[in-house]
Amino acid sequence: MIDLDRVKNFRALLVGDAIMDEYRYVRVVGKAVKESALSVVYERDEAFRGGVWAASMHTLGFCDHVDVLTGDKVMWNRRHVESTYLRKLIVEHELRENEKAVQDYDIRDYDVVIVTDFGHGAMTKALIERVTREARYLAVNAQTNGTNYGFNLITKYPRADFVVIDELEARLAAHDRDSDIEDVILKLGFRNIIVTMGKNGAVGFDGAFERQKAVADKVLDTMGAGDAFLCVAAPFAAAGASMRDLIRIGNAAGAIKVGIVGHRGSVGKEELRRRLSG
Repeated sequence: MIDLDRVKNFRALLVGDAIMDEYRYVRVVGKAVKESALSVVYERDEAFRGGVWAASMHTLGFCDHVDVLTGDKVMWNRRHVESTYLRKLIVEHELRENEKAVQDYDIRDYDVVIVTDFGHGAMTKALIERVTREARYLAVNAQTNGTNYGFNLITKYPRADFVVIDELEARLAAHDRDSDIEDVILKLGFRNIIVTMGKNGAVGFDGAFERQKAVADKVLDTMGAGDAFLCVAAPFAAAGASMRDLIRIGNAAGAIKVGIVGHRGSVGKEELRRRLSG
């Protein structure tokens, strides 16, 4: 049985992009007659603190002390969402000033530093150099998304003790579309890495390969599932958990997150415990 209290006393620092995720719920009434556009009726709005803010809430479920270091900008993502089946129709992006005071921290003072790099500018070259130089244990995700496709790769980081990225992010970073995922992982050269593959589960490598199936049984919203995987598993990686246990923890965390709309909630210890024991 995995001891989920093992990292309770850890100090964790989350570093990365501040994001606001707004869901603008609409009802689709049809296609415009004279244009290639959907006609929708507005119903309501819902806004969430996303990005590194949302990621930190997952870690806070397991570590008693969690701080957050952001940049001076906030990416505001407005998603138009079909309200019945939660299908996302279009996404608007707007980079705004971060109205919250940006506080600095002594990176050396934390048991684990977790970087959630969405490619919106928080992870400057100077900050990357700083975290890779100063963190005792560094966990990183560098995300590929619609605003940075192909330009925000994990290879930006000269050092990472634990990496979680998805298959597309791994293949883009390795410049390899077709090889077996195990060969792609070896090309990347990280000593402790997990590549998530959606419904096909996840593959981890720490000198040997570990593959596990996906465990999600109900998918409402995939946004933030990879962040939940990383931010729950990373403290346990810093504590020396096996690759088998790290994938089990991460898969369970991701399965919980895809059952949550937006960032209405985060992964908690007791729910994860039930998932792992089921």
